[in-house]
Order: sequence, then C-alpha cells, then structure tokens
Amino acid sequence: MSFFDVFKGEAKLLFSDIAIVLTIFGGVILYSFLYPQPYLKESVRELPISVVDYDKSDTSRNYIFNLDATPQVKVIRQDMNKKDALDALVANKIKGIIIIPAHFKKDLALGKSPTIALGVDNSYFLIYGGVLEATLKTTLTYAAGMKVANLLKQQLPLAKAKEAYTPYSLNDIALFNRYNSYTQYVIPAVFILILQQTMLIGMGILGGGINERIRRKEKGYFVDADVWQIIVSRCILFGGIFFIHMIYYFGFSFTFFDVSHLASIEDILKFGFAFLAASLALGIFLGSIFTSREIATPAVLFSSLPLVFSAGFVWPLEAMPEFIRELALLSPSTPAIQGFLKLNQMGAEFSMVKENYALLWIQVLIYIILGYYFMSKNKRKIDGTV
Repeated sequence: MSFFDVFKGEAKLLFSDIAIVLTIFGGVILYSFLYPQPYLKESVRELPISVVDYDKSDTSRNYIFNLDATPQVKVIRQDMNKKDALDALVANKIKGIIIIPAHFKKDLALGKSPTIALGVDNSYFLIYGGVLEATLKTTLTYAAGMKVANLLKQQLPLAKAKEAYTPYSLNDIALFNRYNSYTQYVIPAVFILILQQTMLIGMGILGGGINERIRRKEKGYFVDADVWQIIVSRCILFGGIFFIHMIYYFGFSFTFFDVSHLASIEDILKFGFAFLAASLALGIFLGSIFTSREIATPAVLFSSLPLVFSAGFVWPLEAMPEFIRELALLSPSTPAIQGFLKLNQMGAEFSMVKENYALLWIQVLIYIILGYYFMSKNKRKIDGTV
C-alpha cells in the first residue's frame, strides 16, 4: 500500500469522527476563550465586611471611615457584638470581620498599642489577602499619622517627623510578573497543557478505535499499511493541526489577553516544535495501548489536574516530593511549561532551557520506539502471529 493511500485513510478516519473533530478543533478554540475568563479580573475589590466597634468613639469611627475608603473592602455592616458578625460570616453575607476593642481611643492617647482583631473567610487566598491588605494599610496609615502628630507636639519639624517615623523607603520591584498578575503565568502554562491534552485525547480516540477494529477483524488501510506509514501520516495530520493551534495560542490569544511576549519567534518555534514532537510521540504510544476509543478521554482528563500541580508553576517544585517531580517528567507538558515560562515570561536565553529542550527530544525517542513496538504487536494480531 502506498503512503498516499495510508495518509488518505488516516485523514478520512480522523475528519469523519465527530468526537475527534470536536476535541481537537472545538475544544481548543473553546478553551482559548473560556479558560482565561476567571483570571481577567486581576484583584478582588469591595469585599463585604462587618465591623464590631466596642469603643464607639470618634477615633474608632474615623478608623472605620478610612477602612471603608480602601478599594479592597466595603463596610456593609456594623454589628453590636462578635456573635452577630460571626453568624453573618457563616451565612456568607460577609467575607471578613474587623473588631475594634474597647478603650481604643484611650489606649492610643496613652501611647499603648490596642489590638484590632481580624477574622476572614480563608476559603480563597485572594479574599483573605484583600481583607488583610485593607486592614493593614488602614492600621499602618493611622498609626503613622498618630506618631507623626506626637512628634510634631514635641516641636519637631514636619520633614524631620516623617523621616524619624520612616528612616528608610522600600522600592518593591516584581521580577518576571510586574503586576502580580495571574494572567501572565497561569494562562501560558495552562495553554500548553490544553494543547497536549486535546492532542492526546484525539490521538487516543483514533488509535483506540483502530485497535477495536483490529479485534473485530475489520478491513481497512491499517491492515495492509506498514507501521511507519501510519506513524508518519498521523504525525503530519495532528502535527499540522496543532502547529496552527500553537501559533493561534501564542499569537492571537496572548495578544488578545495581553500576555507578555519576551521570547523571539525563532525560539518559540524551535522549542514549540520539540514540544509538539514529544506530544505526538506520546499520543502515538497511548493510541497503540488503548484497547478502546472510550478510554482516551477519561484517562487523559484524569491526568490533567496532577500534571498542572506537578509542573512547578502553581506550586513550587522545591515543595514537592522527589518522586512526584520525577514522575511528572514523563509528560511533555512538564518540561515544556517550565521552558516556555522561562523563555516567554522571564526573558531567558535559549541556552537556559537546553535541559528542558533535550528532555523533550528524549521523550520523542522513547515514546516513538514504544509506540512502534505496540503498533507492530497489534498488527501481528491481524496476521495471527501473536
């Protein structure tokens, strides 16, 4: 059988299968718009909180006014006691509680340090961080004003009073993620995983379906074709489709969602080609061992969440057990995510990702050999030699 006939048979089988078409086209396009939506709002604002004011003085009311003026929180309740505020927190009517102690004004006048209690819904770190940031800013600003006022009473000039309170200034520079944005590091990493997983599902459905037909002793191009012809045809078809998807993700999608571009086109294409080759090789291997087309989708989807957390961008690699880090390296997405983030989000030179690049090509070699072996074994079942 000629290579053209095999290629035509693979293409016909691919494009006539609605499950594969929806996965590798519909899934990729849909994910490109749906997944980034939760991350477009970079910070939480106007979180509803309650203030329990046991002091009820002009000083405590001024503190509440300043707290409400912060963009992170909005004081929607002022409860008479802690129990009412806790009931509101449990009922999810508010996200945090601020408790101003009795004798707040008196303690400040005497130079003491009153304790302002803070209770926050810690189900989400963003909510906890938002309420905590608003409270700290208000407290520190209020404390600074009082300390400067006390220094002024001691006949110290205003400039000297400010300098005495803040003898140094902090210049905070965020490396690689200037705006502390989820968009800049979550979206690029997850897009890589989406490309891999959708490809693996499509190739798994195709390969598993062919294995079903072999067991049913059906006739088709896969009976007479050489294994290498099927592998090359499959690589050309899926590789071409997902090369376009990769350009779409790293081009249009990055621009649309304002994700930074630091790597050159040459580096992206060079590293991206290795990633696609490794994913294709893994897809060929998985397609050769799946006994049915139905196995592909759940098997690949169930692996997605572990791959996300073990890739090193959600949780630091240093905090993971060694065996998990090593196990994650079996997936092309792990070195690909680490390499792409260094290149495109951190501005690294290509020489700095050569280990990730080399690992991808090692995966290509291993998975192609395994895929060829199992596809040859499946084909021998047709001839009755196995």
